[in-house]
Amino acid sequence: MIINAFSAIGTLNKTASKINEKTKAQTVTNPIAPITNKNTEILNDKGAFKSYFLGGMASKQPVNFGGNKKPDPIKDYINHLPFAADLSPADKRNLGNVLRKNDEETDYMKKMIHLVCKDMVTPSATASLCKHGQMSDFAKQDIDTYYDKVKGQNMSVKDAFVPQHASQKQGQDAAKVGDVFRVEGQENIYIKSGDNSSKQLKMDADMYLKLYPPVSRYAACQGGTGDCYLLSSINAIMENPYSRAAIYDCFTQKGNDIVMKLPGGKAEVLCPEGKLPKNSDYSKYTDGPTGMKLLEHMYGVELQEQKFEEYNDVVSKEFKKMEKDLARWENTPHQDNLAIKKQKEIKTRMENWSKGKEEVEKAKNDPQNKKVFLTNDYGEFVIGKFGPMMEDVNKVDEEYHNPSDFYCGAYGGFAEYVLNDFGFKNQTYITGKDDKQIDKALFAENPQDYIIAAGTPMAEEGEMESPQEVSYSIYSSHEYKVIPFDDENGNRMFKVTNPWNQSHQIVMDVDKLKEFFEDFNIVKVNNSEDQKQEKAVA
Repeated sequence: MIINAFSAIGTLNKTASKINEKTKAQTVTNPIAPITNKNTEILNDKGAFKSYFLGGMASKQPVNFGGNKKPDPIKDYINHLPFAADLSPADKRNLGNVLRKNDEETDYMKKMIHLVCKDMVTPSATASLCKHGQMSDFAKQDIDTYYDKVKGQNMSVKDAFVPQHASQKQGQDAAKVGDVFRVEGQENIYIKSGDNSSKQLKMDADMYLKLYPPVSRYAACQGGTGDCYLLSSINAIMENPYSRAAIYDCFTQKGNDIVMKLPGGKAEVLCPEGKLPKNSDYSKYTDGPTGMKLLEHMYGVELQEQKFEEYNDVVSKEFKKMEKDLARWENTPHQDNLAIKKQKEIKTRMENWSKGKEEVEKAKNDPQNKKVFLTNDYGEFVIGKFGPMMEDVNKVDEEYHNPSDFYCGAYGGFAEYVLNDFGFKNQTYITGKDDKQIDKALFAENPQDYIIAAGTPMAEEGEMESPQEVSYSIYSSHEYKVIPFDDENGNRMFKVTNPWNQSHQIVMDVDKLKEFFEDFNIVKVNNSEDQKQEKAVA
């Protein structure tokens, strides 16, 4: 079931891309020794942390903090991280607040920083933090596994994150829903897809880890395109263990390559060596795991294919109309001047539209096509002399170089459509204002029964993603992922994720949730209890 909000938000605002290019190594010229993979661990000991900045290496060439200001070792530490130049002043301030808390969040952030310095995780995982947020449970779980098994027990990443078992049954019994595992003697891996079920994926463990490396798979950040509707929907599917298989099913390994296809999709996309095609505009894609980048690319190509199909439908209907009109004028009893004039006009229009169709077919079959359809504010084709008009993508929007990227991000989109395209077909539509139906999902006994994406109200005309409540990382015209949970007191709360940093979740109660969000797109993915009840009735 999909509870349809009808207006899951898209965006044109490029400020969503806090860090949308791969981090480049920074040259540290400050007298303090550069932060390395080894000495980032100095944060793990408060005494060592203090002596590092106030004594030791710093004492050889003291830092001039300026005036009589009290030295701030945490601030200085952040400013000398290899990726400091990629963090805004607000990012640095918020990161410092987390490091000063001296609680569990601080410990996890120290480890996250270490992983960023090891180039295992994007620096975006330390950006877009907010007062009411905390690190994602999924990122924490991967961090724990990495430090406990890979670092602590000297296990390989493959053994730690894709354990091997003697049989599918043994792997299924040992795994949690949503986890992957290997079976002895079989090349492709399995995923536990339900409480008592598992299925084989179409890729091996090495390809899986290439697409979704530990920690990084839960630390993606929106790139330089307005596809928050897409990323929040994909994240919602990915981070619910009962729906995760729908993401992995889009990947089919062919030797060293990956072929991408949506369930029931029109487009089939080849990704050589499991990477984005060479002509891709990397700045437009997620700053994070390769798997997420490929999903974005595939979805853009699918939207492009859908646009061509929409064109064919429009042209087909128009030709039927023109043929009908022509027949009417040709069958006029008295072929007067008006009848002859109308016949000529219709035939000329049909010829022009036929020429336009030839040009569109040429663009569709051109691997280097750069043309996109022009549309009005309602998404309808702009009609010209030769039918629906096309133009070079960079003339329509200079920020885009590929039609698929343009269709995916230039105008935003709808979470509802994404969920449908990934195989979660709607059974009924209910408006986002139906509190009774929304609450059924928000307060379900098992929070994992549903995947939820929610949109904030549209920005005022002329604005884009304007700040609404920064302490909760809430911006207008923006889409978020929502995960219900029960706190230690048994109160139903919600972890809300801004796609600007998937590893960071904002915690709020239902009143705040409904204050900030006006649209909800909700899909039920775990039907185990329903199936039990149906069997009992039968």
